[in-house]
Amino acid sequence: MQKNRLFWGIMFILAAVFVIIGKLGYLGTFSPFSIVFTVFMLAIIAKSIPRLNFSGILFPIAFLCITYDKVLNIESLTPWTVLAVAFLGSIGLSLLFHKKDHYWHAHHYKYNGFNQDSRVEVIDVEDNDHVKQSTHFGASTKYINTDNFKQADLDCSFGSIQVYFNKAHVETDAIVRINGSFCGIELYVPKEWRVENQIESVVGGVSEKGKGFATSDTAPVLKLVGELSFSGVEIIYI
Repeated sequence: MQKNRLFWGIMFILAAVFVIIGKLGYLGTFSPFSIVFTVFMLAIIAKSIPRLNFSGILFPIAFLCITYDKVLNIESLTPWTVLAVAFLGSIGLSLLFHKKDHYWHAHHYKYNGFNQDSRVEVIDVEDNDHVKQSTHFGASTKYINTDNFKQADLDCSFGSIQVYFNKAHVETDAIVRINGSFCGIELYVPKEWRVENQIESVVGGVSEKGKGFATSDTAPVLKLVGELSFSGVEIIYI
């Protein structure tokens, strides 16, 4: 988190510098705000490349193409063509380079039920201390059932996940690692738990509903880490 704040702090300072330079006329015909926009798009791309976050790479490139379409002489491709290419490219590359846990897919899904009305995949089985759930181009509901919950890995793109923690027992604290891209994730957490949000997001965020009332230092702690791009996480206390 400290590195993330440092990175974005530098970006905001650079943006402020470009605004001043632009107002002084040193940017020529370029608008200072388009330069600031470019700085932030390049920052998002730089953050996304090491993590192979393809939507975080392709969509900023598309937005830059739209911004500078006259300079690049690609007005015939903007805006919808470049946005469509970014959308389809993000899907294709995510499917090609998605890291799969073969043990998980081979052994963990003891039961997959489907709600016939909403076509939501429901997973309600006995779990180990480490839970994994992947949902792509669909919707799923996962009930965590374990007496010693330590970690959950949630991977979702172009879909939605609902996760219920009310049947999970935590000794001290647990971690939820989230990798979300163009998705919505709902976490149903007991009111007695404390949630610490450390998620990094690009065009997305985390919200809370029905704030919990945990005040004790011994209350279980659920730490949220990971990355969101064009996605949202909602924490719902129950």
